[in-house]
Amino acid sequence: MNLKSFFKAENDLEITGLKVDSRLVRAGDLFICIKGYTVDGHQFAKKAEEAGAVAIVCERFLEGITIPQIIVESTQMELPRLAHIFFNKPTQKLNLFGVTGTNGKTTIAYITEHLLSGFGEPVGYIGTNGIRYAGTIIDPVNTTPEALSLQETFFHMADSGVRNVAFEVSSHALALHRADYCLYKAAIFTNLTPEHLDFHLTMEDYFEAKYRLFTRITPNGCAVVNIDDDYGERIVQRLRKNGIRIFTYAIEKGADFQAKDIHMTAAGTQFFLNCPDGTFVVNTPLPGIFNVYNVLGAMAAVYSAGLPMEKTIGLIATLSPIDGRMEIIDEGQDFTVIVDYAHTPDSVKKALDYVNSIKQNSVTIVIGCPGDRDRNNRPVIAKLSVDYADRVIFTTDDPHSEDPAAILDDMVKGLDGKRFDIITDRVKAIETAVTTARKNDILLIAGRGHQKLQYWKDGNVYLDDRNVVKNALRGIKNGN
Repeated sequence: MNLKSFFKAENDLEITGLKVDSRLVRAGDLFICIKGYTVDGHQFAKKAEEAGAVAIVCERFLEGITIPQIIVESTQMELPRLAHIFFNKPTQKLNLFGVTGTNGKTTIAYITEHLLSGFGEPVGYIGTNGIRYAGTIIDPVNTTPEALSLQETFFHMADSGVRNVAFEVSSHALALHRADYCLYKAAIFTNLTPEHLDFHLTMEDYFEAKYRLFTRITPNGCAVVNIDDDYGERIVQRLRKNGIRIFTYAIEKGADFQAKDIHMTAAGTQFFLNCPDGTFVVNTPLPGIFNVYNVLGAMAAVYSAGLPMEKTIGLIATLSPIDGRMEIIDEGQDFTVIVDYAHTPDSVKKALDYVNSIKQNSVTIVIGCPGDRDRNNRPVIAKLSVDYADRVIFTTDDPHSEDPAAILDDMVKGLDGKRFDIITDRVKAIETAVTTARKNDILLIAGRGHQKLQYWKDGNVYLDDRNVVKNALRGIKNGN
């Protein structure tokens, strides 16, 4: 591809690739200098030139560079445009079903992926649990990949015959322009509660980042919005002024897709669905009120794209458990162990509400808070835990650069007179909860869900809560 395909340039250069990491540059590449949190790509422009880059895209003139420099206002905003062009505008060949919100993104994307199979065409998924399409499975790095990787993934999906893609779109990706040049057949809003305020600073900034998804709906597309959430109501009010097609969903309010007469068990959920096609009985193996919302959002999205309701309901009944989302670990024990990703105040409360609604004896929660994240959430999560669980074990989540003891101190401040245990070592905390459980107890291991690495300042270690639980349960069975 010629440089003139990207810019009004005098140089007639052939571009064979795009790179943002100078260590990966090969002859013929166009190097884009990205300013990250800790590293500024402008510092590596000379290395990129030496490795064979034929031109540099940068935000200021760089001394000592002999190859052409294209100076732009923001390389971060230019990167998705360049990637979109280089990979032949792949999202124009795909129907994207984008999901955003604080909680529920992964589950709705998973359900949507499952339902999209009803169209009889290959389906793709991009999100917290990785990337999946046409037999390809890639482990996760970010909820939403960086712009270059994202557009390349869309290219390979389209090239593999994928037509529909369930796509988690994080607020970071929207704010940092990773998902620019993506248009959506359906844009789904789950909810908005305090999270990532270390990045967005205010809830209004957080909301506006999420709202960007709804400015990129295709002319024949649809917004799917949870109106039981106040921010969802705000989105609907804005979109109606712009003439955007909307399907609302809710439990408490009248909506286009509303769940009524909800009956929950440990084995799943049944409810009556009121929707544009009438009233239907819906059965899903997914537990909890929060999953009723997730099912509603996914059903509304695929319905908006033309999937018949009868087929949608049949597919909902065949859902499989989701990795690390209210995942029940069963090794034949006489109590219930659930591993869940709940790590925000809202998701922790919802998880505890659910387990309390089905408990026969007592509820134990094992939980911590991650380092380098919103510290204001720590005492809130701790208080919710002691208020809603019968027994609480506070432990280490992902410390990142912080001291685990300091994180735990932040959590338990203000809990005077409340009963809880602190076991800093997460493995020991989980093992203690498992080995001391009684018949008909429920253990909720919260915070990390599907994650398999624990992030520490000095390096990451393998830690899968589910495997720790299984090993502990097998130890009980074997009398260890």
